[in-house]
Formats: sequence, C-alpha cells, structure tokens
Amino acid sequence: MNDLMVGKGPVIPENIVLTGQKNFFYRLVRCYKKEDSMFILKTHWRKIFLAVLAAVLVDVFLHRLFAPRIEYNSPPSVFIEKGLFLPAAGIALIIWFGTLAIIFPLIQMNLSGTRIMKGWRYGIAFGVLCFLSIFEMSLIFDSLLADELRTSVVDGISILLLGLLLGRLTGTEGHYVSRRTNLRWISIIIIPLLFTMGRYFGYGIVHIMSAYSEKPIATLLWTLGIGGWITIMYYWLLRETNQKTSLVQAFRFGVQIFGSYWLIYNLFVLLFVRVSVLDVFLRVIIDVLSVTVGVWGVNELSRVKTVQKA
Repeated sequence: MNDLMVGKGPVIPENIVLTGQKNFFYRLVRCYKKEDSMFILKTHWRKIFLAVLAAVLVDVFLHRLFAPRIEYNSPPSVFIEKGLFLPAAGIALIIWFGTLAIIFPLIQMNLSGTRIMKGWRYGIAFGVLCFLSIFEMSLIFDSLLADELRTSVVDGISILLLGLLLGRLTGTEGHYVSRRTNLRWISIIIIPLLFTMGRYFGYGIVHIMSAYSEKPIATLLWTLGIGGWITIMYYWLLRETNQKTSLVQAFRFGVQIFGSYWLIYNLFVLLFVRVSVLDVFLRVIIDVLSVTVGVWGVNELSRVKTVQKA
C-alpha cells in the first residue's frame, strides 16, 4: 500500500482506483494549504487587531516624543484646515497597519523559519521600505531632511514591532518551504531598472509630482534605491518554488504584497498637503505595474535558464 501511494506497484484496476484516491487526497491537502491564510484571519482576528492597535499606539507615542507633525511650505490639507488632522491620522494609521496585518497571513506560509524570524523578516522588509520611501517628501516639498529622518525611523520601528507581534501571535512554526535560487544579478538590474523607467515615464510624460528637474541626482539615487530594496523584499517575502506561473507570482508580489501597501502609504500625503488625488493614484499605478512587470521578467528569465540547463 505504501509503495502504491508513492506511485509504485503493479498497474492493476485496484491500484488505479487507489491512485485516483491518492490524487484526490493530494489535491485536498493542497486546497487546505491554500485556505490556511484565511483560516488564520478568521481564527486569530482578535490577535491581529491587538497587534495593530499596539503598533498604532506605539507609533503615536513615538511621534509625540520624537517626530511631531512636519510643517510643509505647500498649502495644507483640508484635514489640517478643518482641525481634523489628529483623528484622520489615527484612522489612516489603523488602515495602514491593518493592511500590513492582513498581508502577513497571506504570505507567512511561504516563509521559512520560526514565528519570530518570520515576523522579524516581514517587519524589516516593510520598515526599511517605509524608511526609504519617506525621503521623497523631502525631495518634493523641500522639508528638512532631519525631520523626515525622525519620522521615518519612528514609523519603521512601529512597523518592525507590528511584524514581530504578527509573527509571534499568528505565525506558524517550522513550516518548510523550498527556496528559490539566491538573489541573482539579473534581478538586481531588471526590477530597479523597470521601476526607474516607470517613474521617469511618470515624471516626464504623465507629469506626476517630482523633483527630477530641480534635484536630478538625488531623485535618481532615491528611485534606484527604492527599486533595489523592492528586489530584496521580493526574495525575502515570496520564496516559492516554480509551481506557479510567472504571471501569478508577479501578480502576488506586485499587486497583493507591494501594491496594497504602496497605495495606503502614498495616500498619507493627503493628510499633510493639498495635492491631486489623481496624481497619487497615477503614481501608485505606474509603480505597481513597473514592479509587477519586473518580477514577471525575472521569473521568465529564470525559467528559461532552468530549461536550458536541464
């Protein structure tokens, strides 16, 4: 019987029936694994809520101590004019951290290591992305770099705390994941290059907000840096085998993981300054498409090289 269940034994009608049963149970197990993320969301939603609430409270506390609201030279947002900044910022923080909390159960089964290591990796990935991203505010709105640095450190620490709490409270222990190959030089080139090309298409053709004319070198370095870190995030957070198509993997990372976070993060600018909502959405759409195409290209090249080696 054991030999039959691994595909051995004589081919007779009885074995064909058992093999069909084996395939059914195999598909059933795979289906159950696909539902693990939803199971975690349904059974641990209280823990997820507490993790989000704790991270939000820590973020607010640290902001009050070390990173008060930055005054920009641009026209203030309607929330500031109406005296609604604090409640709006609180709601926005809950949505921002809540989005991160929902993403974690969807991908943590693809991460190897202990619960704490999963949370640590997750927190660092998005914490550093937040730290690097916020410097664009200084480039565009000429705010003091020191002020943006304090803000980015506070938010990065809060996101790291959120990741650790999510890993400790909702993560799974000892789940083995077949790792993909190590970070390849082609990935380091393709994803940042496409992200930069998409951004400069937005700067020059779509005319989204930027400082690429006034601060060309700083803007280029920032864009390449963000693209490089997104590449590292992809290899940290989506370590799957090649069981899924390149397009599915690209969609999962570019839209589900990166895109959902990137949308909420970029909407934060509406709390501080009066800017075009369309500009924010166009910026996010261009970035998400660039990252998705970049990941798809990397996966396709990796598959071609694998086939050639075989």
